[in-house]
Amino acid sequence: MKDIRNVLLASLLMSSISASFAQDNNYDALSRLFSQTAPSGSARFQALGGNHSALGADISSNSSNPAGLGFYTRSEFSISPSFQINSNASSYIDTKKTNANTDNFNIANIGIVFGGQEPRYKDSWRGSWSISYNRQSSLYNKVSFAGRNLQSSLMDSFGEITNRDIKDNGLSLQDFKDGLTNDAPNFYYQSDMYYWSFLINPNGTNSDPFVGAEGGKSVDQRYDFQASGRTSQWTIGYGGTANEKFYIGFSLGLPSFRYETQTDFTENIVNYDAIRSFAFSKYLTTTGQGINLTVGTIIKPTNNFRIGATITTPTWYSIDETTSSTLNVDVDPSKIGGIKLSSDVISGGNTIGSKLVSLGYGINTTGGTSYITRIPKLSTQPVSSNYELRTPFKASGGVAYFFGKKGFLSADVEYVAYKGMKLSTNMNDAYFKGDLDFYTKSIQNTYKNVLNVKVGGEYRMGLFAARGGFAYYQNPYNSNFDNDAVNRAMMVYSAGVGIKTGTFYVDLTGMYGKTQQAYNPYVLNDSSLYATAIMDQSWTRGVLTFGVYF
Repeated sequence: MKDIRNVLLASLLMSSISASFAQDNNYDALSRLFSQTAPSGSARFQALGGNHSALGADISSNSSNPAGLGFYTRSEFSISPSFQINSNASSYIDTKKTNANTDNFNIANIGIVFGGQEPRYKDSWRGSWSISYNRQSSLYNKVSFAGRNLQSSLMDSFGEITNRDIKDNGLSLQDFKDGLTNDAPNFYYQSDMYYWSFLINPNGTNSDPFVGAEGGKSVDQRYDFQASGRTSQWTIGYGGTANEKFYIGFSLGLPSFRYETQTDFTENIVNYDAIRSFAFSKYLTTTGQGINLTVGTIIKPTNNFRIGATITTPTWYSIDETTSSTLNVDVDPSKIGGIKLSSDVISGGNTIGSKLVSLGYGINTTGGTSYITRIPKLSTQPVSSNYELRTPFKASGGVAYFFGKKGFLSADVEYVAYKGMKLSTNMNDAYFKGDLDFYTKSIQNTYKNVLNVKVGGEYRMGLFAARGGFAYYQNPYNSNFDNDAVNRAMMVYSAGVGIKTGTFYVDLTGMYGKTQQAYNPYVLNDSSLYATAIMDQSWTRGVLTFGVYF
């Protein structure tokens, strides 16, 4: 009898190996999705490209470089609502692009700082505490693409997944019959659903016993993906100084995320024999809670020049995940009578036939041959799992130069150790542990450690300020992953304005980011037979921060 974990992970392996933000339940891609962040925090810090190492006296310092809290001399409360639009232009098989957009309103940051006193003595310690909520990334997304595939079908992938299940788990025809008798139409195993959907056919060989139905036909394929969710963090931090030259701080981060996806893949078979079309849908819900620590310092050798550095431990997440799927098959019996039932399928006598009819299958017998004329909606039962994710270690360093009260220029370099991501589980399941070990090795072979660069500046004119920034996030994939055919580096441009009085301040920022991703809706043993979608992704964000001093 087969093991549920091997079946699940086999299906995940057949997900895209070219990971992207359109990815649903491919573990190495999810690891990066929950580890990578864009500029976040207050409107002011986002306008500066997200660079933070050498700056302070901003609520964003709490989660970025808590040493910056030491610059506060009074208390502050602020809130930052945000609106973001995500856009994807995807091309698949041919060069025609399909556009898809989604938007989301959220609270980017909210927090309070209990500020220290004005410095009285050069060698007198003072410091500030802060608690804040920071939305680190928005996981809302929508992707669509379509094309006519002349070489393969998702049905071929179903066949290869089932063959792998037979080889790895000793699956037999009796297992399929047991699945029909005990579980249908809401199957416990995915391969049972493929078999009783009749989208795979016996191949007559022991090495690859099944192939996709309607073999050799062209298919019109369409892929639609929708995602919702966020990664966010509550942070408690402290920063202080004893001499107004050396500042030090630390913070405890309690991050969490929620990620929900629905993937719909449809195929219409050109010049079909019996199967006109089918629609396959996958559903994923993933939630996680974690913990991390950040330690930072800022050195101010002169009033004009600052040097800062931070170290952030990996986040240790505990993740709960639930997956399920549905399958709708449209049979047209008008051509050849329907899908011919093989003698192997009905070898159980009237028991199998009666069971199929009771489930809503249509069966017609002509000239001693039985045909399937209708297939009910099929599904798999929700499968839940728990595992742990260790995100990358991060370190950053930066400098800032102040032109008196006229403004400043600042720059950061951030190191992110993607190769250090790790997946594990405490579940008593050797198969699942082995598969997560496989994905950890895949991470080490697929990703690389990167250096991200962020620069920004501010110019002040009395109460008013103008800001601008730029951030470059290096491609986290090894150059040999796809020979650099896809430019996965992300560039973020930002600009903003603000007004600051003695009692309150208001900042407004606009941002634009762009990158490129790739996605395979399915893969096959022969890489020349499946196609990859290339997606030009962009997002536009507006952030408004309102803060008061007390």
